[in-house]
Amino acid sequence: MIDLRTLRPIDYGTVIESVKKTNRCVTIEEGFPVGSIGNHIGAYIMQNAFDYLDAPVINCAGKDVPMPYAANLEKHALVTCLTASSTSAVVTSACFSRLAA
Repeated sequence: MIDLRTLRPIDYGTVIESVKKTNRCVTIEEGFPVGSIGNHIGAYIMQNAFDYLDAPVINCAGKDVPMPYAANLEKHALVTCLTASSTSAVVTSACFSRLAA
């Protein structure tokens, strides 16, 4: 797991080394899915470390809706621990069931 503390400059070396080690990448962020930093990182990995990937890069981002003002609706628009953990569970099951078959 890598926690990118800064986006300028991005430590691409650490990202690529992690992909080489794990053969997977899941990005999680609260931003919108379109034009997000997770998409940029996924594209960079596809261009520079494609041969190391055993599964597609998965981007887990907030909903593609305007940010609501009401607190109860805001909870549905943002990424939560539950959505992040369910995403990683789907990734794990998809990757390892394919390997077992």
